[in-house]
Amino acid sequence: MKKFILCTMVLLLVLGTTGCKKEKIDITAENITVNTLLARPNGELKAATVEDFNKSYYDVKELKKYIEDQIDSYNDVTGGKKITVEDVQKINDKAVMILSYSGMDQYTAFNKVTCAYFTGGDKEIPYTLPATLLSVKGKTTDTNKVIANESLKILIITEPYEVVVEGTIKYYSDNAEYVDKNTIQSAKDGMTIIAYKP
Repeated sequence: MKKFILCTMVLLLVLGTTGCKKEKIDITAENITVNTLLARPNGELKAATVEDFNKSYYDVKELKKYIEDQIDSYNDVTGGKKITVEDVQKINDKAVMILSYSGMDQYTAFNKVTCAYFTGGDKEIPYTLPATLLSVKGKTTDTNKVIANESLKILIITEPYEVVVEGTIKYYSDNAEYVDKNTIQSAKDGMTIIAYKP
């Protein structure tokens, strides 16, 4: 009887730890069709852009070389591999480019945009944010309370992306569109705020 109880406890422990394994999400040139931003809990970002590439004189090798030269120049100035070229491909008359960034500071500096990505907590945010956010259940929630929650990651972007997070989305600004637990379509114009639990 003791052996049976012990085996049952071990089985439950194994099942419990297996169920808690975090889902690893990635984006590749083959599995995206729109501009996509992947946010990882450690602060790293992957940004994929999809653009028309349907002229006979367009050359994907030249495009890749140009992008790699731009990234190499940036990395030389900043010191270290802050940005890497993951992929550049031509797929169905579209050019698909995927870049990896070591953090949001590199993304904002290279692309010259205003964005932020941080762990929640009591901190001053240098942006004028909306007073409320929507929960995934459709209820309005005080933005300051959401941002003060240390268990959440907060992403603020000002570009139209399909944003994918490694975690579960809890709150978002009402100008964005909730797609599923990992995905938000950010606003075409203005600032989009996403809060998720890693």
